[in-house]
Amino acid sequence: MVSSRIVERSLEELAYPQHGEVYNPLDLGRVAFLGAGQKWYGAVLETSVENGVVSRLAKIAENAGVMIRFIQFSNVEPHDGLMRAIVFLDFSNTSVTPEELLRLARKQPFVKSANLITPTLNGILSDTYFFPLVVGKKRAVIFRRRVYESLFKGIREKFGTAGEAMLYYQGFAIGNRTYQAYREETGLEKPEELAGFMKIYLRTMGWGIMDIVSLNVEKGEAQIRIHQSFECETGKDSETPYGHFTRGILAGYFASIFEKEAKVIETRCIAKGDPYCEYMINTHG
Repeated sequence: MVSSRIVERSLEELAYPQHGEVYNPLDLGRVAFLGAGQKWYGAVLETSVENGVVSRLAKIAENAGVMIRFIQFSNVEPHDGLMRAIVFLDFSNTSVTPEELLRLARKQPFVKSANLITPTLNGILSDTYFFPLVVGKKRAVIFRRRVYESLFKGIREKFGTAGEAMLYYQGFAIGNRTYQAYREETGLEKPEELAGFMKIYLRTMGWGIMDIVSLNVEKGEAQIRIHQSFECETGKDSETPYGHFTRGILAGYFASIFEKEAKVIETRCIAKGDPYCEYMINTHG
C-alpha cells in the first residue's frame, strides 16, 4: 500500500503534496471578522436539486456587483430533492442592497426560500441560522485545538498514568461503538471494508490521516500509521508515545473486526519527533 506521509508545516502553507496527493485544511468556522469599509452579509438559501443552480445564482450576484466570499452546503442525501447552503456575500463595491439581491434570488423558480443574515457585534458576520451541527443525521460539535489540548493535557496532569489509562478506555468504548454504528449504517460486512471505513472516519472527522500498512484478518494482526494525529500533535517533546486515546479507539474498533481482544502498541509517535504515529495491533495476547 502507498503511504501518505504528511510533513508538518504552518497553516500558511496550505498544501501538503506527497505521493501525488494534496492535503489542505478545511475551515468550517462560518465566522468572518470584517475590517473597516467591508460590507458583508450572509444568506441562507434552500433550492431544488437540479443542474445549473449554483451557476445561475452566481450569475445573479455577479450582475449585481456582489462578490461571493464563502459558500457551504449542508450535506444532501441521494434521495433529497432540496439542498441548503449558507453564503457570505461582499457588497463593498456595489449600490445593490442585500434585500434587493435576495428579492432577485427569490424570483428564481428553483429557490424555495432565501433568508438574510446581518453582521453583529461590531462587524462580526456569523452563521445564526443553522443549528445544531450534524454528521450523518447525528448531532456533532466542534472543538478547536485549545479545547481538546486542554482536555488531553489536563487529564494527564491531574491523574498521571491513571489518566492515560482513562483516555485509553474511553477511546476503546468509542472505537467499539463506532464499529457497531457504522456497520449498521453502511451495511459493510467484510473486515477489509470495515477497516477501510475507519480511514474515512478518521479523516473526515479531522482526527488524522490513516494508512493501513498491513492487515491480516486470519492472524488478527494489523499495522496502522496515522499522520497528523490530533491527539499526538498536542504532546510535543514527549519522551514516550502520546496516543493513548487513539490507541484505545483502534483497540476497540479492531477488536470488533477480529472478534477477539486486541492489543495495540504505539511504536512511533509524532509527539516524540517521529514523522507519523504507528500502531501495531494483534490478538495474540
